Amino acid sequence: MFDFKHIKPLDKGYEDMPGAMVLFSTPGMLHGGQSLKVFRKWCHDPRNMIIMPGYCVAGTVGAKVIRGMKKIEIEGKMHDINLAVEYMLFSPHADVKGIMQEFHVPVLMPANGESVVIPGIATLEVDVPHDIVQRCIDLDPAPSKKACPFSACLIMDKQNGLEVISCEAAANKLQMGLHTITLSQLIKSRNPVDWRALSEALTIHDSNLQHKQDGIELFHGEICVLPVKGDENQVELIWDECREAWQSVIMQTIQETLSKQPLGIT
Repeated sequence: MFDFKHIKPLDKGYEDMPGAMVLFSTPGMLHGGQSLKVFRKWCHDPRNMIIMPGYCVAGTVGAKVIRGMKKIEIEGKMHDINLAVEYMLFSPHADVKGIMQEFHVPVLMPANGESVVIPGIATLEVDVPHDIVQRCIDLDPAPSKKACPFSACLIMDKQNGLEVISCEAAANKLQMGLHTITLSQLIKSRNPVDWRALSEALTIHDSNLQHKQDGIELFHGEICVLPVKGDENQVELIWDECREAWQSVIMQTIQETLSKQPLGIT
């Protein structure tokens, strides 16, 4: 996280050397160790500054410094606190201000063994139109109650109310056009294609498919099976990206219908 190119260990006696110096030391609460040792030497000079990085337990020297005390007893001796004091949240633990700003919830600081109660965020409920639910079910070849791909847009009105609408409706509201990706694959048969038999076989997936002179349309044209010009033994399967999950299902039905022999796919 930190990459200091010009930092070096604090050797014995460095804290007494003249000149400017920045010291990173622990513990941050000044309740002992090297930080307290150096603090005792530097706290009298108003040209010095200490930056307290985080919360300090009540009763520690660090807590007293943050409170602005000008005289603090350290190991039985009174010390005048003349240096400047700054407080900055710089901790590997939870950041108090950061949590409050991000989630707008109160920050609690329980002592060890103490219990606190944090109220949960209210459950958010929205109504999903039936046609959107049905559309999502239709896009899944094997939908289930436990899991089904869901595609829609969530909008917030001026009263902070939430509404679920279709992608088409959202595009109309924003006065934007929808873009689709179309994919295709050629399927080859050993024999000329029997389009009537193929159409009957595909009705198992869409009973409302349309068999036209130029091919077969399923799911309102989102999947098409078309003849290949100049080759009676080939068909072209074309599908929109939203029907990607159906591609393998339709492909299998076409292969089984065209021939019982292995098919070549290009």
